[in-house]
Amino acid sequence: MALSASRITALVIVCLAVLMHAYEQVVNSASPSLGWFLWAMLPYGVCLMSLLWFRSGVPTAIGAAVALVWDAIAHYDVFVHPTSSTAALALLFVPLWNALLFSPIAMLIAWLVVRKRTRLSAASAK
Repeated sequence: MALSASRITALVIVCLAVLMHAYEQVVNSASPSLGWFLWAMLPYGVCLMSLLWFRSGVPTAIGAAVALVWDAIAHYDVFVHPTSSTAALALLFVPLWNALLFSPIAMLIAWLVVRKRTRLSAASAK
């Protein structure tokens, strides 16, 4: 597996997610928990597994970016500007939604686009 720009981008996005969730655990948490950190990293584990499956790193980078955006929104809603007493429930459900819904759908769409572009460029080269 060669490290293309898209694969490096995916790894950088995952590293940013690690930093954000480590910050949440160390600075914003009353008692840091490895279990909650690993739970928050679940979508990125799914993305890293897909990095081994896809030929291109673009779907993985897109999936990790989508997960990071949702995590950043949850971070803002929970730690920066909580609007309700149940805002912290986002820390429980956003990783699940990212791992089962948002990231896989984003990766599927990106994979379809990459596949279509590859076929079009191959057809135009003939």
